[in-house]
Amino acid sequence: MSYVGKNIKKIRSVKNLNQTKFAELFDLKRASIGAYEEGRAEPKITTLSQIANHFGISVDDLLHKELSVNDLYHFDIFQKDYIKNKGNQLKPSKLPVNLASVYYIVESKREDYFKGLELSNFIKLSLPIPSIASDYIAFESNIGNPWLNASGDYVNLLVCRAAKQDELAPLVGKSFLIWKEGSFFFGMLSEKEASLCLRDYRHAETIEVSPSDSCFLALYEMSNSKS
Repeated sequence: MSYVGKNIKKIRSVKNLNQTKFAELFDLKRASIGAYEEGRAEPKITTLSQIANHFGISVDDLLHKELSVNDLYHFDIFQKDYIKNKGNQLKPSKLPVNLASVYYIVESKREDYFKGLELSNFIKLSLPIPSIASDYIAFESNIGNPWLNASGDYVNLLVCRAAKQDELAPLVGKSFLIWKEGSFFFGMLSEKEASLCLRDYRHAETIEVSPSDSCFLALYEMSNSKS
């Protein structure tokens, strides 16, 4: 049984591509994508290879496996061995084997999230982290200009929990992600002249935390060493 049509549709959904935009990536006609997804035709092997290479998956998986969101975003922690590979870690490295479902906000969907779009409209990942009473939320780093952590490594993903303003004072010294005026800043929560601020890890600048900012305590990070 071939899953190629179902997988193309899943890829489009996850990557936020309509049939026309997907077709343009591979110099195809929109009608061909519709035919693939409806099972009326299958791509040629050269097209299969192009699709697989573009999205970083194997031709065999594209054909014979029903792809998951984790497959498409390469966050299958056990398969990719992030925990053991020091160059690409999910920290803390000592993690439980149970999986928690986490809503994942890609960079292009941030505005939708902060405008109050229901979480059911976003992608879900399964990550090996413990379950907690409050909901986790995972944010994609800036594409092309990723966040830096305290060690100076590139951050690909942050798993966080939302924190109310009146919860912040005891959390000084912790890593926070702050949504301020349409942009994210990642750094250490600090105090300056009796006011709370964020010391940004990338620029070492101090950013005042205002009541209108959305604050997220960073719990786990997936990072890549710059070296």
